[in-house]
Amino acid sequence: MSAQNVGELSLREKVGQLFMVGFDGTEPTDDVCTLIEEYNLGGVIYFSRNIESPSQVASLSRTLQELAQSTGAGSPLLIATDQEGGVVSRLDWGSQLPSHMLFGACGDPHVTRKAGQAVGRELRSLGITMNLAPVLDVNNNPDNPVIGVRSFGESPELVADLGVEMATGMQSADVLACGKHFPGHGDTATDSHVGLPVVDHDIDRLDRVEFFPFKRAIAAGIDAIMTTHVSFPSITDDEDRPATISPAVQTGILRERLDFDGLVVTDCLEMHAIADGVGTTDGAVEAIEAGCDIAMVSHTPDRQRNAIEAVVEAVESGRLSEASIDESVRRIQRLKQERNVAEPPAQSWEESATTSTSIARSVAECGLTLVRDERGVIPFDVDRPLHAIGFTGDRGSNAEDDRYEPAVVFDALEERGVDVRRETVSDPASFDYPTDGTAQILVVTYDARSNPGQATALRRLCSQSDDIAVLAVRTPYDLTVCPDDVPFLTSYGYSPGAVDAAASVLVGDSTPKGTLPVTMPDD
Repeated sequence: MSAQNVGELSLREKVGQLFMVGFDGTEPTDDVCTLIEEYNLGGVIYFSRNIESPSQVASLSRTLQELAQSTGAGSPLLIATDQEGGVVSRLDWGSQLPSHMLFGACGDPHVTRKAGQAVGRELRSLGITMNLAPVLDVNNNPDNPVIGVRSFGESPELVADLGVEMATGMQSADVLACGKHFPGHGDTATDSHVGLPVVDHDIDRLDRVEFFPFKRAIAAGIDAIMTTHVSFPSITDDEDRPATISPAVQTGILRERLDFDGLVVTDCLEMHAIADGVGTTDGAVEAIEAGCDIAMVSHTPDRQRNAIEAVVEAVESGRLSEASIDESVRRIQRLKQERNVAEPPAQSWEESATTSTSIARSVAECGLTLVRDERGVIPFDVDRPLHAIGFTGDRGSNAEDDRYEPAVVFDALEERGVDVRRETVSDPASFDYPTDGTAQILVVTYDARSNPGQATALRRLCSQSDDIAVLAVRTPYDLTVCPDDVPFLTSYGYSPGAVDAAASVLVGDSTPKGTLPVTMPDD
């Protein structure tokens, strides 16, 4: 399918190219097959619910591509997923990269590019041709519930440097990189999955901080940018209007001011910031009207079909111009051709995963951060029992994959010969750990800053022994609720590489080298 034959497509076939949908299960559903056949669907997105094993995902991708290219207009699909690394990793097979913030703590552009290429090759081996990453948000709000360790850090320059390298690496493997979430979701205290955050900064501040990584990524040739369902009243003059459906943001800023000519992809239009406001169906029309190329509807078949039909009707009524639809289709076609999305995988998953696993470990060893240890507790004495207390935790937002258990840390220590006396704490309020003050203790926290009960239990534990250290596996901001003189190590996440590197530091097999890429608040 070439850019020259857009005119040969029917209106429904052109509008279908502007949609990316999700579906349930590990095989194509009747609903998604119907959308492909009837509308020349542009793309699909995989979530954890679609992923079982490497061979199954490769087969799923092959089946979907064969269907798309054998029916109707025969346009190949974009097959996308969120494989950021760390807490957002749909492929959870042990090869995933650590969180972006661990990359920020490492601060090595070269290894970041290699990591981007590695994850690109791994995705490509499974028929996945678009990664909804890197995250280009500047995380300058410690209470942000949805970004946090998904960001490289609080410095716009660092986020830009590493984001560009990771995107360039992915695209070198013929996987579209999609920077997110424009204009910036870093300075929010509300999760757009559940409500509409508002960023009140003026345009000068936005240009200097929030826009900066996106400007750099655009200059470096990033393929796609994802919008955010966050309100920016200094741009829109309307604090109830999400950026995704604002022409002032998508056309005025992204297209005209920043001169971006790649794909503009919406975040899912079923998120509450859209669904509870303008609604998913009208949201699709307004997003495309605002300047977006691809509308994402991730979950509900009826909403998917209704949204496509609503855009068709908007063109037929004259609300949307068919010329603007054609322009978006040409962008989509161009990038599908440039990244050869119809080509079958050239490498096996096993080959690519070996490289990913190795790079993940290298990044973790580089970025793991020992914030303080004036007492000299770390490394622990491996000839003595180690009392390890780990707090359980839920995912921070609906974007994340819910899989953490403290046992992953305990197991990694035991694999290194440590006699671990383990205790998993699900209810901090009822926890009372007796100690005679002589035991060596590791406390593994999980977002204690946002959990008052866990913070209280942490402080009580720290008062019971001098031979104690804290490992924060969820967020480095747990430092703010940890007593000032207690040794503190942070892994910025619980990916296999990060946990393995943390265990090595705790037993003295390696030395932590990372530097905090965020500033701790005073509170």
